[in-house]
Amino acid sequence: MATSEGVEPGKNLEDRRWPSDFAGRNLFERGPDWPNNAMLGWTGFPMGLYATGYKDAADAILYALSQQKASLDSVVYPLVFVYRQGIELQLKMLLPLARRLAGKASKNDHSHGLMPMWRELRPLLETLTPHEDDAELPAIERFIEQIDKVDPQSFSFRYPTTKQGSESLSDLRHINVRQLSEIMDSIFSMLGGIHSELGEMNQVGEDFEF
Repeated sequence: MATSEGVEPGKNLEDRRWPSDFAGRNLFERGPDWPNNAMLGWTGFPMGLYATGYKDAADAILYALSQQKASLDSVVYPLVFVYRQGIELQLKMLLPLARRLAGKASKNDHSHGLMPMWRELRPLLETLTPHEDDAELPAIERFIEQIDKVDPQSFSFRYPTTKQGSESLSDLRHINVRQLSEIMDSIFSMLGGIHSELGEMNQVGEDFEF
């Protein structure tokens, strides 16, 4: 987001501002320009806000690309990362709710692997929200498998090399961001609908608890 104090790329060197120009300021505080103040900690359901935020960030990157404000070959890395992070948070938002509705024990989901979470979640969804000849869960699974294969622990699009020093994406050379964004939109929409459905089921259960 551009602000009155921001510097756009390509401006003359003499127009740029340096860290010393901001000496004495804090990075994280409220400023007098209130439209630029983000509010944290205001919701009792932060996981949903985080998940939505990563999807919104991906949409913002795509908009910047459409306006030729960013380089495709560089921002593809944060783009895929924020998509993957958003999917991870969606799964971590769905799993506790599905476990509760299915009468399963709660767990702490601290790992980053997508497929282990999905393998637990899918049968719960098929039991809780059965849909005859449902093609959506198998389709989602195939896409999650693809993400998990390329980036199993959420490092591949953050670092060019692995912890062992090998190339992170050695077998990947092209990504069509239009196709990627269309598929991701459909996945986020479907997972959001599932969360709403489970949320309604949970509310009905709470309403009838004695």
